[in-house]
Amino acid sequence: MPDELQLLDLIGQIYDAAIGDEDWTRVLGALSHLLGGHAAVLQRPHAPGQAVQALVSGIDPTYVELYGAHYHSLLPIGSWLPRMPGGSVFVDRMLLPDRDYVRTEFYTDFLTPQDQHASLSWLARGRPGSRATPALISIWRSRRQPEWEPAQLRLLHRLGPHLEQALEIERRLAAGAAYQVAISLARTAAALTWRERDCLSRIARGASSKDIARQLDLSIHTVNEYIETAMRKLEATSRSEAVAKAMVLDLLGE
Repeated sequence: MPDELQLLDLIGQIYDAAIGDEDWTRVLGALSHLLGGHAAVLQRPHAPGQAVQALVSGIDPTYVELYGAHYHSLLPIGSWLPRMPGGSVFVDRMLLPDRDYVRTEFYTDFLTPQDQHASLSWLARGRPGSRATPALISIWRSRRQPEWEPAQLRLLHRLGPHLEQALEIERRLAAGAAYQVAISLARTAAALTWRERDCLSRIARGASSKDIARQLDLSIHTVNEYIETAMRKLEATSRSEAVAKAMVLDLLGE
């Protein structure tokens, strides 16, 4: 088992990942190594109906897309997760007998090709009132490795509150960044003149600069200046991007 210094170092990495100074994949690798695992997976919170977002260490990345698209829905312990309290630490075989687990499609078609066998997992608490699936971290061992022991469960349980706080810090920072983007776009929307909006609206309906110039009795040069100014304000690199952003901001009217 790790000493206190190794544990503190990993906790520091976890918080570094929360603020973007460390890669979560590296943290998963360190967590897997600390617990004597073979691989690790972080399933991020996702809204109902959305594909699961997974980060992995020690797993062929080509399997990640397959997992999100198909195998996540076949997770043998999936039906147990909504009933489990947040902060739970468990081994998959606590929930489903090995003889049943190894017969599932998830095990035979997804785990076996990656030389994975049994997982030790931590389930986040999630936010009150949120319908999003809480974060789940799973550390995997191959069949050649020993079974998970109580000491490893206790260690992951000790790390759980730090993982919880780090994921919440990351979520809040992302929400704050998104808010700042929204504020910036709102200011941009206010800065667009009615003529710039009009030109973008006509482009959205399929008009060229020549068409717009004829419709508004302006020179093509003047029309292009309106469009280029609008593109700069919207921080768009093309006319189509400018039109798309203007539509999102509901600037083009009917």
